[in-house]
Amino acid sequence: MRPGESVVVFHDTQLVLHTPRLIAAQFGAPKQVLSDAAWNGGWIPQAAAVANHQMRPDAISSHADFEAYCRAVLHDAGLPATTALQLTAAALPHGEWVQDACGAPRLTVFVSAGVRRNAVWAGDPATYHEDGEGSYVALPAGTLNMMVFVDGALAPAACAHVFTVVAEAKAAVLAARRVPSCYSPRIATGTGTDSTVVVADPAAARRFSTTSTHSELGSRIACVVRTALAAALDREPSPARAGA
Repeated sequence: MRPGESVVVFHDTQLVLHTPRLIAAQFGAPKQVLSDAAWNGGWIPQAAAVANHQMRPDAISSHADFEAYCRAVLHDAGLPATTALQLTAAALPHGEWVQDACGAPRLTVFVSAGVRRNAVWAGDPATYHEDGEGSYVALPAGTLNMMVFVDGALAPAACAHVFTVVAEAKAAVLAARRVPSCYSPRIATGTGTDSTVVVADPAAARRFSTTSTHSELGSRIACVVRTALAAALDREPSPARAGA
């Protein structure tokens, strides 16, 4: 995507690459969002917006810096402070969106990908220990951030199960490509900072009770995720280009 380009994800919403460092969808009417986004992650039953931002890691060294940074990013973009905000080191213009509008509901997935410096096999030795006392932990750069837009209503369990589908599809793509872990001799299953945002429309006429991969909807989500991730990995800059 190029800055200014957009794709319709709901009848009242477009996903827009506002700048080379920010992609966002601001909803015309509230949507249901479940995410593990760095800012405002969790369950938001009446969400106003979601966004993914290529951050400057050197700008954050404390929780206070983190909060100020996220608020500033959203304020500068004209987005509410309640936006579910993903953070990444990956270049967003090299990300990929894929849409399946052949069936109902319409599905749209955007993926930003960076695996060269932070790919992990789930179960690799830990790189830090959180003391539980609120100290700030700076994580390695590199993420697989996924935005999944389902133009239908999802039961809460069906919304949560999308995370399972995304994880399985992601691991399948990395295994097929033999992407190595940066921390062990194994094949990566993701990165240590992956994030997923799932958005559904509670006002949609059609309501879905499951996203199991036995279901048509679950199978379609897996296929769109795989396609978008593969394309984003193909477009990930080499270390030399990324540092240029």
